Amino acid sequence: MAIYIFHPTETAHRRADGIGFVVAEGGSEAAARAAAGNMIGAPGIDAWAAVPVDPGMDPVAVQGLPVGKPGNATWPQRTRADRALNA
Repeated sequence: MAIYIFHPTETAHRRADGIGFVVAEGGSEAAARAAAGNMIGAPGIDAWAAVPVDPGMDPVAVQGLPVGKPGNATWPQRTRADRALNA
């Protein structure tokens, strides 16, 4: 399975909740995009760019803390507004 990073490249595609970077795994870009979109809920990320996580990719930094879906064992589960994703 491949890992993809999704992010908006246009100001008009930014989300009001501040989520602007999602990492997801899938058998294809479409499957990873669907998993990412399901996690964060509406509005989705249909217009966001997809970057495959491959050897040699440019390093990247993201402002703020990571937030995972409720029940995950890896990432914090609450946003800055103390909400769960897709809630």
